[in-house]
Amino acid sequence: MNYDLSSQFEIKSGIHGIGVFATKDIKKGEIIFTMEGKTVNHPTRTSVQIDAKLHIEDKIAGRINHSCTPNAKVDRKTKSFISLKDIKIGDEITFDYNQNEDTLASPFICHCCHRLITGKKQLQENKNSTDILSGLHH
Repeated sequence: MNYDLSSQFEIKSGIHGIGVFATKDIKKGEIIFTMEGKTVNHPTRTSVQIDAKLHIEDKIAGRINHSCTPNAKVDRKTKSFISLKDIKIGDEITFDYNQNEDTLASPFICHCCHRLITGKKQLQENKNSTDILSGLHH
């Protein structure tokens, strides 16, 4: 699939640097696009996880920013971005890295929640540590 960026997406400054913006209305549940590209067995700064140990380098997906209240999600089986809600022309397309990525190659502080975004494995480890510590105080 060849991307015609001028008709499907606009790449410009977003919430975490460069982002991907809709150039048409996208309905909830719609496939936004299907990822294509080289696969690697480790996370990179621009890859998206599509299986337990498989990540894809897609030129659009690598520019989609994180949000704690995303409007898209990754369907790993179809390697697609799916809209979680109606997306209007001009809206930035985002997904929650902590919901899709096990580990991030480049953790960062989120602009909306001010937490360190590390991926779901670290998130789960932190939750387990908190649960253990809170159990010690009872």
